[in-house]
Amino acid sequence: MNIIDELGMLNQTIAKLEESARKLKAEIIARGAGKYDGTLFYAEVKQYDRSVIKANLVREILDPELLPSVTEIQHVEAVVVKSLGE
Repeated sequence: MNIIDELGMLNQTIAKLEESARKLKAEIIARGAGKYDGTLFYAEVKQYDRSVIKANLVREILDPELLPSVTEIQHVEAVVVKSLGE
């Protein structure tokens, strides 16, 4: 198996594991806030509010000339792997 296929297979496995984790977290969250003990681990369900800036709204109301002064450009390197069957 070449490195591209190996990465693709690994990504598929991770996606399945992440889906399993999402389902388990949903079941634990359904129990409500609190601490829950397992045999090897414990989980805490916390509920709180978080403030988030709506970037698209800021772009609409901010003077277009000021936008560059509050915009940070970050360099990104990414690898996108897709099945040849897609």
